[in-house]
Amino acid sequence: MIALGIDGGASSTRWLLTRADGTVLASGTAGPISGHIFEPAARDAVFATLAAVAAAVRAHAAPDRVVAGVTGLSSGDDVARQLGDAIAARLAIAADRVRVLDDMHIAYRGSFAPGAGILVYAGTGSIAYHLTAEGRVERAGGHGFMIDDAGGGFWIGARALRQVLRAREDPGSPPPGALAQLIYRATGGPDWAAIRSFVYGGGRAAVASLAPAVGEAVARSDLDAVEIVNAAGSELAWLGEVMTRRVGRLPIALCGGATQACPTLYAAFAAALPDGLASRRATSEPVETAAQLARDAMMEDR
Repeated sequence: MIALGIDGGASSTRWLLTRADGTVLASGTAGPISGHIFEPAARDAVFATLAAVAAAVRAHAAPDRVVAGVTGLSSGDDVARQLGDAIAARLAIAADRVRVLDDMHIAYRGSFAPGAGILVYAGTGSIAYHLTAEGRVERAGGHGFMIDDAGGGFWIGARALRQVLRAREDPGSPPPGALAQLIYRATGGPDWAAIRSFVYGGGRAAVASLAPAVGEAVARSDLDAVEIVNAAGSELAWLGEVMTRRVGRLPIALCGGATQACPTLYAAFAAALPDGLASRRATSEPVETAAQLARDAMMEDR
């Protein structure tokens, strides 16, 4: 019996193929997969990635159960069903052997049993998420980068760009520090043509990819970078606090790519939480959780 876990994100996709006992058979990465398939070009890109993942998986083994966590959709909605059907067709398995869930469900189950806690996620965007014991979802934030997503990787990268460019244009600003140097290195240079090409050619993912430069600038004691990360931590703590007012003062876990890009983000988050709220850094990998849920489904089949 073979289980396949898929972690589909706005920047990239990871997959993990395991036996029923958890033995890893193969793993890999591919392009982004999201629920944003409403435009033909976006739909074609997502389905091309699904085809690439399926081809790579089938080169090793045909899975008996698949669980995929995908950003930008809601579990059980029409997009989830479309993606589930597409995965099943490309793997040549029955559609009822594939379950497509929103990525936050996967991330939550990697940290808590249903009803046991609150997950604050800081990836490209940001959201607070709680899955009740009855399976109902409570969420705060997660409105996308065009509305909010404060504290996530895009927000951190955009704040850094704004800070660097404003300082450059103000003759009263101090000389460029570590943050400016690292941002310029990441974007290809200090001239506007290079920055414009990087940002508007790469879009949301390109801006979010600047978060590691901010994290490195913090390590070099750049005060502007420290201020940005501290502000991000406060924004994420606000999401967690809002959720406690809705579901109770449960333990809170912080996870997501932004926490890896900026290692001090968790400390800033924890410091901004109200006194008495228990928090921890989540360490589980979503693709591993997806594979575990697929294995659990296989056990239920027996």
